[in-house]
Amino acid sequence: MSKLRKIFILTTIIFAVCSFSLFSAENTEKEEDGTTMFTEEVEVVGNVPLVKTIQSVSVFKSEEMEKFNFESLKSVLKLTPGLLTLSTGQFGQTSSTYIRGSKPAQVLYLVDGIKLRDGANIGGVNLAVLSPNVIDKVEVVRGPLSNIYGSDAVGGVISIHTFSKEGARFLTSLGSHGSYTGSFSAAKNLEDFTLGLAVNTQRYSDDMVNDVFKNTGLSAKVNYKSKTVDTGLRFFGSFTDSGIPINLGVSTPERNYKQNYTIFALPFTYTFNQNAKVNVRLSYTNSKYEFEDIDDIWGPYFMSKFDNFEAEVIYSDKWFEKLNLSTGIDYSDQKILHETDLGRTLDNEKMNYFSAFVNTGLDLKALQVSASLRYDKYKNVDANFSPQIGVSYLVAKKFKIRAAYSQSFMAPLISQQVNPWGKANFDLKPEKGKSFEVGVEYYSAPALFSATYFSTKYEDMIDWVTTDWVTFEGQFQNIKNVDVSGLELSVTVNPLKSLTFTGSYSYLKTEDKETGEPLLRKPKHTFSAFAAYAHKRFTLSISMVYVGKRPDQDFTAWPPGVENPAFNSYDLSMVVPVMEGLSIFGKITNAFDKEYQELVGYPAPGRRFEMGLKYKMK
Repeated sequence: MSKLRKIFILTTIIFAVCSFSLFSAENTEKEEDGTTMFTEEVEVVGNVPLVKTIQSVSVFKSEEMEKFNFESLKSVLKLTPGLLTLSTGQFGQTSSTYIRGSKPAQVLYLVDGIKLRDGANIGGVNLAVLSPNVIDKVEVVRGPLSNIYGSDAVGGVISIHTFSKEGARFLTSLGSHGSYTGSFSAAKNLEDFTLGLAVNTQRYSDDMVNDVFKNTGLSAKVNYKSKTVDTGLRFFGSFTDSGIPINLGVSTPERNYKQNYTIFALPFTYTFNQNAKVNVRLSYTNSKYEFEDIDDIWGPYFMSKFDNFEAEVIYSDKWFEKLNLSTGIDYSDQKILHETDLGRTLDNEKMNYFSAFVNTGLDLKALQVSASLRYDKYKNVDANFSPQIGVSYLVAKKFKIRAAYSQSFMAPLISQQVNPWGKANFDLKPEKGKSFEVGVEYYSAPALFSATYFSTKYEDMIDWVTTDWVTFEGQFQNIKNVDVSGLELSVTVNPLKSLTFTGSYSYLKTEDKETGEPLLRKPKHTFSAFAAYAHKRFTLSISMVYVGKRPDQDFTAWPPGVENPAFNSYDLSMVVPVMEGLSIFGKITNAFDKEYQELVGYPAPGRRFEMGLKYKMK
């Protein structure tokens, strides 16, 4: 038995003993102090209560994000075990999100239930810069969900729900080097209608040449709801314009990028009775990335634009008060445009896919059993089936044991097949994964503990292969088989009503089966912690993240393989109420002015100060 599995079994035993001991001591406490605080449904896994999910799920609500004064979605995600977001230098630069050793493109983002795909970017969606001020809730599933969402959900899903609660919020702040943020969000109920709007703008700089990052976020909703009909219009946009001050350790005064994401959606739900309903989602998503650097002799300009039209119909029902059933179909039509300073290399190349799925869940109170199967067929790609089966069992109401087995896949991107940078390859097969995980969780009003062991075997991973070392021409090929396993531990404790502590630790082991080497940029050890003290006159919080040493590449040296040293960073925040609804706050990021590189060749930003005020009206 491996050392990792022994640690997990020992952790499980400790949790079980603590669970039964605490349950015996708390058997007289009121139900509202027990598991009911964890019965809110997790939408991303099909409206299942958190206490009954078979997947590894982390949930962050707007109240927590507001209290803890996070500066970006990245600040929120770093508290999630098994998840790591690394950036290319200064705030606002391209960020790559890894879940359990997966590739960034294998992490699916949802915005208000709509898939945000980015077939133009092999690095995946970059939303780490998004401000929490336009977010109502974030749900993170660690582990595959291809059985529900198809391609791109190999590593996990990050689901963002934009602001929709009745009331209004306003925030403004100023920081070091001319940095500033501003946001406004409001929602109003008018009988059967709900109107919602959230706007955010931010500018950051670190006093370097060509280091100005600007981002604007916008979310708008109009919703109508009656006894049988729930429908409306949704819009979401994230618009980024940023300089790139450093590339591979060299100053780049003319280098910049623009990246935009937009979503238009028309959701419609018709309720037949208490148990049966049909959901229809029509959506259009667009991503556009534009790069320019007149000093770059290899590629001074390129632009990629990706469009996705999607229609999804889901019917859900409940039989015998125990069996939940949902089934549906999904159709998507995609196209991509790519051009360089030499002209168009992809002229609205098209791809489409069709999928059908069925998902069942048997609810026997303490025992939950789930099984699902999804079929996906992409143009020029073999059909794929993605099954998942899982079980969770509540012991003594608060101690949960769960296990799941999944198969997942990611279809080749259009840009990988057509390949504007080299030779086309229409014989690419999907990347596939087979995953198993087992976890234990303890739920209580003053504490939440969880431990998860996971193992995934990836096949046919797609990577770039140089086919001509004179011209450096190449193509994408299925060349890698990878084994990944690990352990995730997390704890949230409220020893006092005014004190909150959250900590998470992840151990990750990765291996390229051909070379025997670990995967790039995947540290064995990561740790994050957060503590907040809420006094009636102020709230003080501190957060830290530790990322262990990891293999990386330095393309200014030969051979390029290097080891990137471990780093840790601390952020401080204080919020002081002035009057009802109004408070002032201050932040210090990278409080000890540590020098480190999340990715080799891209120095992280130094210490930054920020002060501002916020107002909340119910």
